[in-house]
Amino acid sequence: MRVVSLFAGCGGLDLGLIQAGHKIVLATDFDKDCKVTYDHNFDHKLLLKDVKELKADELPEYDLLTGGFPCQGFSVANKYRNEKDERNELYLEIVRLLNETKPKYFLAENVPGILSIGKGEVVKQIMKEFSEIGKEDSFAGYEVHKYKLNSADYGVPQGRKRVIFLGVSKEEITEEKRKLLFDNFPPPKTHSNKKEDNLPPYKTLKDAIGNLPEPYTEEGEKILNHYGTQHKVKINGYMGNRKLSWDKPGPTMVGRGGGTGGPVIAVHPNCVRRFTVRETAIIQSFPMDFEFFGSKSSQFRQIGNAVAVGFAYHLGKVLKDFEDGKLKEKDLSQLELKL
Repeated sequence: MRVVSLFAGCGGLDLGLIQAGHKIVLATDFDKDCKVTYDHNFDHKLLLKDVKELKADELPEYDLLTGGFPCQGFSVANKYRNEKDERNELYLEIVRLLNETKPKYFLAENVPGILSIGKGEVVKQIMKEFSEIGKEDSFAGYEVHKYKLNSADYGVPQGRKRVIFLGVSKEEITEEKRKLLFDNFPPPKTHSNKKEDNLPPYKTLKDAIGNLPEPYTEEGEKILNHYGTQHKVKINGYMGNRKLSWDKPGPTMVGRGGGTGGPVIAVHPNCVRRFTVRETAIIQSFPMDFEFFGSKSSQFRQIGNAVAVGFAYHLGKVLKDFEDGKLKEKDLSQLELKL
């Protein structure tokens, strides 16, 4: 599919979609450091522009609109969150561009906190507005489902839960084909810690970064972005200061803390230092040759705000298989994930 990517950031979602066989025809963000990182790692360039200023006629012909719209206002990591946070309104820019261009599909991503903010009224409004896109133009609208998924279920070494909104055009895609897609979405789990699932166990921190040399050593210096901060380690049980186990997936890598604070950098399992930029990127399933730019704080923020690449790949693979006519009717066990 031809993809327009809003809020592309450093490109985690885009990279996963490309790996699944899709083509990014336009990617946008307004963060200058993200543009430097994105442009260095992709064959196409990121359009540096505020989504509020993006016009429909700037979008090339495309099939799928994606947007991991800014989530700080929705996240439980932000103790100041509320439904009036202006960052929460940016999803309306997705709605606006969908109304103006009406692609076949859209895929939006956010944090689980979006489900409870405003006692659930915010997500109800989002679903309503997504579903009614184009109705004023006699457009048939979109069939929209939402799902709460865990990246660890897809081989990402991190317990990262996210809410995914998938919309399919009722105008362009027949009811029969929409049913086939939604019966196969979300993608089946590839990993599980439940024996009855008969799947490989969750990837652990040891699996992901256990073989990395220490930073600031001769071997460590050979690895891109393998450096961190000198922020003091203090194990007290609070976010960013918890003792982690080598034998479990990592915690959610976050872009920011609460209020206007900087990124929260988790403590390495050795309890001596915090994760490096490269370790954080690996936990987000970025490849080793994906290089980040900007200040250290900016690099951590870019990674924490990204969609985990491996997770994005599996989302994109279902859509690619659907596009290629490879999907088959599926047992209903996966439908329990639909919210």
